[in-house]
Amino acid sequence: MAEPYDLHANKGPHVLRIIIAFPILAGICLALRLYTRFKLISNAALEDRFIVVALVRPSSVMEMKRPLIRSQIFSIATSICMGYQVKNGMGRHVQTLTQQDGINSLKFLYASILTYNISLLTIKLSILLQYLRICVNRRVRLACHLTMAFIIAYGIMTFFSGVFTCTPVSYFWDKSIQGGRCVNEPALWFANAGINIFQDVLLLTLPFFILKDLILGTRQKLCLSLVLSLGAFAAIASIIRLHALYNVSISDDITWDNPGTATWSSIEINVAIICTSISVLRPLVSHLFPGIFSSFQNTKSSGGMTSASKTKIKSDKVLTFTAKVEEESRGSGNFERVDDSEREVWGLREVREVERDRMSGGDLEV
Repeated sequence: MAEPYDLHANKGPHVLRIIIAFPILAGICLALRLYTRFKLISNAALEDRFIVVALVRPSSVMEMKRPLIRSQIFSIATSICMGYQVKNGMGRHVQTLTQQDGINSLKFLYASILTYNISLLTIKLSILLQYLRICVNRRVRLACHLTMAFIIAYGIMTFFSGVFTCTPVSYFWDKSIQGGRCVNEPALWFANAGINIFQDVLLLTLPFFILKDLILGTRQKLCLSLVLSLGAFAAIASIIRLHALYNVSISDDITWDNPGTATWSSIEINVAIICTSISVLRPLVSHLFPGIFSSFQNTKSSGGMTSASKTKIKSDKVLTFTAKVEEESRGSGNFERVDDSEREVWGLREVREVERDRMSGGDLEV
């Protein structure tokens, strides 16, 4: 015998708390990121603009050069659509809703699917652009570009599969239309969710190949690995969301069971924005709390010797100078040239000198 339930129960307020709180947290982290990049280091990059879009509105082709900004824009749009779903019955039992409530809720579900997919696409593009800023290995850069091509191609496919899930489009929310039909929606949802998780794994794997070629101490590489691994939280949210999708796919009371999918979708995209923004906040923390990273010196000690390095950039070539000084006289040695060779440096504009830690990790300083 089925367990009795409260017909007038409502999950809507819980959904609203999630879809309001997480975009606000993501917006705060993004604002700190932009302050760091624009004000502290005066070096706003392409990925910053994309993350602001994954937060509100579609824009022109020229503006689409801006990923992280766009991520935040579409995240907010997704939350707005979910809010209207709650207004029209999401979180309540379908028996308590009018036919028009159901139609309106499905209209906003349709819109939220599209904004969610665009948000994921722009966030992932922002992450890959960030990787390319610090990557110096040709093969790893090629892997990043191939991953980017895969994500863009699949993002376009998921967008149009979302638009044309049903024929005519309006059949998605109005099943009274004669002759309408839809693809197998649960199969489409599971396929998209599974490939999305696979892409998350790719994005989590690439940084460890990038770090191998950076001129960093062991502790610095460890810290940078931890920062870049923050995206694992978004991947975990994707997996939990997949389970919530399964519950919806077998439900005969979709408005009651859909809040799990909605909340985890919001958590997934906003946690991704938060993690991507946190990864570049070291200059801000150093500015607010001078000396907090003093334990991570740009030196390496071995026995009684200490090595340090200084790098000069000419055009797109780098000349490396190394000095070894006795530990007791650290800092007093002169730099001498030990390698006449020039090696290609990717992603660097022509400057006279750069600090070693900036050269090694871009804006992801540790």
